[in-house]
Amino acid sequence: MSNLLKLFKFTKKYYKNITLSLFAMLIQVAAGFVVPKLMIDIIDDAIPNKDYNLLFITTALMLAVALIGLLAGLINNYSSQKVAIFASADLRLELFKKIQTLSFNNIDKFKTSRLITNATNDVVRIQQFYQMLLRIIVRSPLMIVFGLILALQTSKQLSNVFLFSIPLLIISIIIIMILAFPRFQRVQKTIDGLNKTVLETANAPRVIKSFVSLEHENKKFEDANELFRSTTISAEKVMAFADPIIMFIFNASLAGLIFLASYFIDHGSMTEVINGVATPQVGILLAFNSYSMQILFGLMMFAMMMVFISRAEVSAKRINEIFTEEVDLTNKIDALTDITIEGNIEFKHVNFGYGTDGNRCLNDLNFSIKKGETIGIIGSTGSGKTSLVNLIPRLYDVCEGEVLIDGHNVKDIDTECLRSQISVVTQTATIFSGSIGTNIAQGNQTATYQDFVKASEKAVALEFIENYEDLFNHEIQQKGSNLSGGQKQRLSLARAFVRHPKILILDDSTSAVDAKSEEAILRTIKDLSKHMTTLVISQKISTIKDMDKIIVLDTTGKIDGFDTHDMLLKTSNVYQEIAISQVGTGGDFDEIK
Repeated sequence: MSNLLKLFKFTKKYYKNITLSLFAMLIQVAAGFVVPKLMIDIIDDAIPNKDYNLLFITTALMLAVALIGLLAGLINNYSSQKVAIFASADLRLELFKKIQTLSFNNIDKFKTSRLITNATNDVVRIQQFYQMLLRIIVRSPLMIVFGLILALQTSKQLSNVFLFSIPLLIISIIIIMILAFPRFQRVQKTIDGLNKTVLETANAPRVIKSFVSLEHENKKFEDANELFRSTTISAEKVMAFADPIIMFIFNASLAGLIFLASYFIDHGSMTEVINGVATPQVGILLAFNSYSMQILFGLMMFAMMMVFISRAEVSAKRINEIFTEEVDLTNKIDALTDITIEGNIEFKHVNFGYGTDGNRCLNDLNFSIKKGETIGIIGSTGSGKTSLVNLIPRLYDVCEGEVLIDGHNVKDIDTECLRSQISVVTQTATIFSGSIGTNIAQGNQTATYQDFVKASEKAVALEFIENYEDLFNHEIQQKGSNLSGGQKQRLSLARAFVRHPKILILDDSTSAVDAKSEEAILRTIKDLSKHMTTLVISQKISTIKDMDKIIVLDTTGKIDGFDTHDMLLKTSNVYQEIAISQVGTGGDFDEIK
């Protein structure tokens, strides 16, 4: 329960509804116990004595109590659902905000599929817990306590049945909890696996259809689905055994109650003399049976709820793991928040690697870039080109060394201040559902229509935007599925240009555009270079050969060269190999020279 208790804070601001719900529940439970109490007067007093006045009054009172109980039940249901829905919405929002603050390292640790499950399935379980808390979890102990008090007041003799039923039911509850908790933990993990498989498949329909790998993907999902099925069956077996066991205790208690009642009636201790005749106190028997059933029903609800709580506790534990995760990339207390970047970049003995296994993808990088320079970055696949540029906006932190901007360590600059002056365009263009305008506006929320037009012209995107009647209001489908690869890349570039960044990072972001568009984009970058520092990752020498300098990385993540194109052809073995390979595969040697 410790993890669930931590999530109670989301219900605090709805204390009025909680109070109303609990008060209504108290009335509803009390009404349920008053009715059997009145039934004793009718059966054991009014009917045998033919007291029709008492019968009428008591019957009317029973009806009024029942109606009050109905109204209280409706109020309890409404208030509990309101608290559950609003509190879980707050929880989901806070969880989403927390996920947004996680660094890339944190996200790599949890995995995307796990985070999706946390924000959906796990939050739904907590919502159900909030609702059940105010409808059943609190009701159950009230029914047990009130029932025991009234049952003892009604007949201490018949109360002996509880010596058997209650301990047996409590032992069953404990066993069910012990068996259920670890099983439902495994169920949640298999849901992560299902989400992961669906996410991967949904993100790659073209690849799957192109390579005719439907059978393989179906088999992969079938395996994940089968694991979920078998794990769920293992958990639900607990519930399958729980119901018959609890019903057995119910029926055994009823049998025991009838046996005890028969014994005491036979011995005259549960009879009263009416008109000279010893008459069994049937009303007491029926009322006691009602109380005992409510006690056992309360215990049964408690047993079922403990199983549900064990499942909700698993979800709460997973959610709290996100909330308590320490973000490993944070601002210093005295971080620079009011600094205008000029664009000077320096790497000093930088080493970087992913995870904690000690492997390094960048090793002892040392170079300086002056503001306004255009820098090309090239190297073989896996040489660490993207990792290098990720360190500049501090998407990751270095393992050793320093990354300096204008002489300031990036760790000393407020991340929002830093990133607001840097534009990054990734190789795989990320386009969001919405309009063309909303996608561009992500680069600058205060941009005007003219800013949109200028940024689109620089990115060579205006030519296809003008083909739409609604221009920047044209609707973009999910992931930009109604745009070509080149259009998505140009739209990403427009989003970067509209920010007017001091540092522009292009991670092979012109690979999908045609040669004419790429040439126009590179011309734009050259024209803008006096106002910003530009780093361009490319696999093609022809793209970066005219830049001020080029960084060449070898396969170990070390710098093999940092110079102009002409000098690198003479001094860098890696650059020479890339040049020869591109000529050998149809490249134009004149272009490389």
